[in-house]
Amino acid sequence: MKKQGCEIEAVGINYKIYKHRTRRFSYPFKIFTTTTTIVEQEEQSEPEPEPEPEFRHVLKNVTCRAKPWEILAIVGPSGAGKSTLLEVLAGRLTPQTGSFLVNQKPINKTHFKKISGYVTQKDTLFPLLTVQETFIFTAKLRLNLKPAILNSRVNSLLNELGLTHVASTRIGDDRIRGVSGGERRRVSIGIDVIHDPQVLILDEPTSGLDSTSALQIIDMLKTMAETQGRTIILSIHQPGFRIVKLFNSVLLMADGSVLHHGTVDQLSLHLLSMGLLLPLHVNIVEFAIDAVETLQPPRNRSEDVMKEEGFGEESRWRNVVIMVCFITFYRFISYVVLRCRCSCICLKEGLT
Repeated sequence: MKKQGCEIEAVGINYKIYKHRTRRFSYPFKIFTTTTTIVEQEEQSEPEPEPEPEFRHVLKNVTCRAKPWEILAIVGPSGAGKSTLLEVLAGRLTPQTGSFLVNQKPINKTHFKKISGYVTQKDTLFPLLTVQETFIFTAKLRLNLKPAILNSRVNSLLNELGLTHVASTRIGDDRIRGVSGGERRRVSIGIDVIHDPQVLILDEPTSGLDSTSALQIIDMLKTMAETQGRTIILSIHQPGFRIVKLFNSVLLMADGSVLHHGTVDQLSLHLLSMGLLLPLHVNIVEFAIDAVETLQPPRNRSEDVMKEEGFGEESRWRNVVIMVCFITFYRFISYVVLRCRCSCICLKEGLT
């Protein structure tokens, strides 16, 4: 008998990004410059009328549905709003209008975060820890279980993700040799399914992987959906022919709007009804994405949009400060982990 699972439905989602016009910028090291302070004080004496806020419509009346035991793939060209829609579905962003339903009931964000997992596009892992240590560390943070049950859960997850043979291997990174890129992506997925969620949302899980590793990741997610009854929602940029066959439904987006929501076969019929001739032996999803990119007008990246996306002067300073803090914290954690590992080795060898 199948368990109920979670059916996710989003209706009329609209999300706008407002462009804030800043007349001046305070540098982090402003205390060392006196000229800037005097100029800004003179500017403050002449108030200017605040312009009306401008906005960019990222999601336009988006409606979609994801069913349990299935995979919903969100596809589309760059800038279509795929990642934004995933963050809205995961509860990380709040849209201006729209409603969410879980099993045809209004969503409770606190409860939904407990039964869902969100895997980001980039792997954020500690390279000095092994795969098994990473899962144990995550389980101790997220689960309140006895040690025996916790270890059983970790071993079961290693077997489910196909990582048993690399359980004692370090994660590694660009400087430290460790597991492969596909295995590292499996570890990232395992961190967000350690609590056995009913809904799993992934932002481009095949990004940066070769075709074989990408197929293995999607095939593993397909097995999760069919055996565990999970509702899996993912975004993907360029799915291969064999990967497309594993999708139960496809959501084609362009410029924040939904162009198609249904199966791949229904997408073929939709393209034919639009008068597009489908070439033989061609991936239908890639053909649809290419057709959308061809019909779309070129996007104008104005100065406000660049500032909004992180290219402005203020954003650059903020990113520098954040990066310095992150590197300092990363080195401190790496040092602590290395000291702990050395202490464990010394205790095992009977050294002081």
